[in-house]
Amino acid sequence: MPDDVPETTTTEIPATEIPATEIPAADTSATDTPATEAPATETPTASTDVPQAGSAPETLAPETSVPEAPAAGPVAAELDMAATDAPVAGAEPGGELGSPGETAPADAVQSAMAEQADIASSLETPAPAVEQTSLAAPKPAVRGLSYAVDIVFCIDVTGSMTPILDAVKANALQFYDDVQTNLTDKGKNVDELRVRVIAFRDFAADGEAALLESPFYLLPGEQVAFSDFVSGLLAEGGGDAPESGLEAVALAINSPWTSRGDRRRQVIVMWTDQPTQPLDPTVVPPALQERVPADFSALTDLWEDAQGPLGSSSKRLILFAPDGPGWSDISSVWENVVHHPSQAGGGLSDIDYGTIVDSIGNSV
Repeated sequence: MPDDVPETTTTEIPATEIPATEIPAADTSATDTPATEAPATETPTASTDVPQAGSAPETLAPETSVPEAPAAGPVAAELDMAATDAPVAGAEPGGELGSPGETAPADAVQSAMAEQADIASSLETPAPAVEQTSLAAPKPAVRGLSYAVDIVFCIDVTGSMTPILDAVKANALQFYDDVQTNLTDKGKNVDELRVRVIAFRDFAADGEAALLESPFYLLPGEQVAFSDFVSGLLAEGGGDAPESGLEAVALAINSPWTSRGDRRRQVIVMWTDQPTQPLDPTVVPPALQERVPADFSALTDLWEDAQGPLGSSSKRLILFAPDGPGWSDISSVWENVVHHPSQAGGGLSDIDYGTIVDSIGNSV
């Protein structure tokens, strides 16, 4: 149609609207593109010939090569930093520049490049470091270690121990609160606290009545049961000094200790005002013989055994006992032992309840 050609040439795309200075501008971005994608020989065609109808496929590179040109330029560099959020326009067939198989006029190329620049500019606000920070795994929350504490009270319940036994009975119901308050003041946190009692006298004098054991009581839930057991203890018997304290320590070591908690404390507290009898298997009731070593050397091995019932770093022994046979041997040889010497035969009258609670708090 000859009449359409002049109209297209003079009014729609005048030669003055595509000055030679604009085509090199497109060529400037093309210089960043590999030569195989935007050959220099195609540029003069666009600058010397007036586009005719249907000539666009001959003068411009196919769509797949035009949008790839910015990939190596500054705009593409910014788009790469935010590639996870915004795809490059026209990077794939069917993108913003057109559908597969279509071609783009020169002004469409300029428009596409400007649009890519706008996209890159809009992506400058969220910095890449912020995006990576949000994707990074958060640091694990810092939390305090949970402690599970088991306490075994070995209590001499012979006649002279009435004062300390009365103090224990009077404070049994508030024992949990007193211990927790003391631990809190020391900056310690105990998630599980259990207590058990081994009441002892003298096997040689009292036979099977020389020993009474309780299970572990979980406090504060079983505080009443703990108080009831302690209240049932009577300070009597024992005959002459000494008493069967070492047997009580052996039974305490072989207690069913907890395995809960990040950290554990296994605390044995001995209350007595008498020295100890030497270990003698002949006076120990048959039901207890497997749990009581034959002599002091075997008892020491049981305490020190890293593979034994006690943890090497979690065990503690607190002695409220006089200097004398048994107790002095323990405090001079065993590890993790605190000895508070008491007046022999004085019923621990010089040891008050607050000292006992504080010693327990220090051992945790």
